Amino acid sequence: MEDNMKFGVIVSDKRAEVHEHEIFSIKASEVLVQNKACNICTTNYQQWLGLRHHQPTPMAFGHENSGIIVEVGSEVQDFKVGDHVVINIYQPCLECSNCRKGKNSLLCEKISIFMKKDKYGYYGFYGCGQYQVAQSKHVFKVSKNLLFEEAGFCEPLATVLHGIHRLKIQVGERILVIGVGTMGLLNAQAARCFGADVIVSEISKKKLKAVKNLGFKKIINPTKDNYVEKIKEYINGKGLDAIIIAVGASRAYDQALEVVSKECRILIFAAGYPIPKWNLDPNSVHYNLWEIIGTYGCSTADYQEASELLGSKTINVTPLIEDRLTLRDIQKAFEKAASPNSYRVSVIV
Repeated sequence: MEDNMKFGVIVSDKRAEVHEHEIFSIKASEVLVQNKACNICTTNYQQWLGLRHHQPTPMAFGHENSGIIVEVGSEVQDFKVGDHVVINIYQPCLECSNCRKGKNSLLCEKISIFMKKDKYGYYGFYGCGQYQVAQSKHVFKVSKNLLFEEAGFCEPLATVLHGIHRLKIQVGERILVIGVGTMGLLNAQAARCFGADVIVSEISKKKLKAVKNLGFKKIINPTKDNYVEKIKEYINGKGLDAIIIAVGASRAYDQALEVVSKECRILIFAAGYPIPKWNLDPNSVHYNLWEIIGTYGCSTADYQEASELLGSKTINVTPLIEDRLTLRDIQKAFEKAASPNSYRVSVIV
């Protein structure tokens, strides 16, 4: 094994570079993962664009990644060299009362996800690095039938599943998904997987095509269709049971209020930067019995479920891979990922 590793770094607004330092050493309870692919997520490219100044630099970014275990610590029993894996970036302790209750990992009483500069002077998880260290309790096996860039969708799918569980979807419920970028398309597929009758609203021709290719039939383009009337047609005089807002834009929030039914649940999945505006009347929430549900992050169980759904190809992420670029082209990869209408750009590490 070589002595040094290379990794992608966000160094400033609209500037990403490849840096290098020694390969991490592991402790008895840890594994060393040789990353193979890392997908650039919305959080990553928003920071690169300069929209998330609360996130520090230099950022050794990347958390939608996967790879192969190349070394295991002396205390590790359930993993071996050669296993294909993903890493739980939330790093819950799995010992506190909230972890034992199976709650969202962000509620862990000893959570360590929040950024601290490491001894090399970097923040981040090194997901877009050639090597990464993790405690074995934070590692999940993935099917060797998955491409590494496909396995990288485990974390985003886990967050989607967490929202779906919070939404308490029942078979046959009528659910509207507003916005089918990467996360919206994952939400639509997950809702369908749980038995929902899914309606999709999207304005991008490219994304509408992706939705159709995945077999969705009830599709609306608000710029061309009569949005409200089309919804009424699809639900056949009945109300919507739930709405998933999967894009952080003020117009998406307004569209939800145009068609929301009594007793409807509204899941706020996407954060937006700058912060979206929403003219929501509390009295309307009160009298119409609406439920406004926020979701962010996931639980350990969601990670496990996501790895199994990906491995069985129940959730199809192949259409969500926009392009593949090598680590040396990291600046170009960010430019592509941040361009309008893009799905995930995968960095082949």
